[in-house]
Amino acid sequence: MPHFPAALAHNHWIPVGIFLVTYLLIAVESGVGNHLDRTAAAFCGAVGMALVGAVPLEESYRVIDWNTLIFLLGMMILVAHFQVSGFFDWIAVHVAHIARTRFQLLALLVFTSGILAALFVNDTICLIFTPIVLAVTERLNAPRVPYLIALATSANVGSAMSVTGNPQNALVGVSAHFSFLGFFAHLAPVSLAGLALDLAVLALFFRREIVHHPLDSRAPSLDVELNRSLLLKCALAACLVVVLWILGYSFPLVAISVGAFILIIGRVPARNIHQRVDWELLLFFASLFVVIRGFEISGAVGALIAGFHHGLEGSAMAQLFGVSGVMLVLSNLVSNVPAVLLFRPLVASLPNPHFVWLAVASTSTLAGNATAFSSVANLIVLQQARKEVRISFWEFARVGLIVTFVTTLAAIVILAAEHRFLPGA
Repeated sequence: MPHFPAALAHNHWIPVGIFLVTYLLIAVESGVGNHLDRTAAAFCGAVGMALVGAVPLEESYRVIDWNTLIFLLGMMILVAHFQVSGFFDWIAVHVAHIARTRFQLLALLVFTSGILAALFVNDTICLIFTPIVLAVTERLNAPRVPYLIALATSANVGSAMSVTGNPQNALVGVSAHFSFLGFFAHLAPVSLAGLALDLAVLALFFRREIVHHPLDSRAPSLDVELNRSLLLKCALAACLVVVLWILGYSFPLVAISVGAFILIIGRVPARNIHQRVDWELLLFFASLFVVIRGFEISGAVGALIAGFHHGLEGSAMAQLFGVSGVMLVLSNLVSNVPAVLLFRPLVASLPNPHFVWLAVASTSTLAGNATAFSSVANLIVLQQARKEVRISFWEFARVGLIVTFVTTLAAIVILAAEHRFLPGA
């Protein structure tokens, strides 16, 4: 019996099989009646790799990228304090008060949710803003579907500009050793252009319900309790994070240190913060590191790299198109975080790895708008809204596919221009 795992470990098809089954379960998740969600599927795959000896338990501890997990945990703690302070609710309600027409409301929602997503993670913004969008549109007698789709798509697009915008960006930032400002400087133009294109596509698709329509009544006065003392402390902590990152301190060390700092000075009961931390996402990441390592050891990653390598060694423009195409497909097959993890071993061996990383980060994020199931942010919006309004798969996809195409094309053009005119940046 002690030799059973060792014997299986010599069969390279076993870890490949575990990898394929795991990714299939991640891809279909629970949408077709399967009781395993993506976190459970990844966890079972990691355990399978350990059981067959592909990644022994002792090695599993070492292959987990703790820097990424610590970075995410620290930022989740800070964002949870912002949630408790009522900051996001306050922002959403005041945005509704500014708008005078349906188009103005749409534009404000797109840019507000997009910019906030870059700072506070796209999933968080969708989780908090969805019930507010439902309440505001009901009281203003505005159509709900355009604004719900706008929330999901703009949160995805906006999150591309920052390492704090989404989990895959955090992974890229830590793996590629980007500075906070360096990452932002390259991808902020991509996101801002993407938000403008997102607004244009939404306005075109829903022009009969949105364009040239004044709001029927004044913005609702929703009760929002803002804890100003806590918000001030959160703002101080957020400024501290940015300043320390700009000064070159470690992403994960700063994130976890400021997370501890706000836990101490925030004086919020710890259980209220624990409930808002996405522990499932952390387990999902940790499990995927093990699954990917087993796949690498099998030799399959080397074969994939050899297959992709030749097609990605052309000019910078051809390389950007190739990487973007691969990431669009992978991200919609297995989700964006697994796609980035799968592609990560290939990047270092390619020409212009700096810009390849930027293409990976932007395209894996923008790919999340293709369908209702392409990102967790989309699912959050649709699931929360489902009791009041139903958005079908094709109703979302007919808009999302166009948004994905035009924003990805804009990202390629902008990154190619940066590579041409700012080669040393």
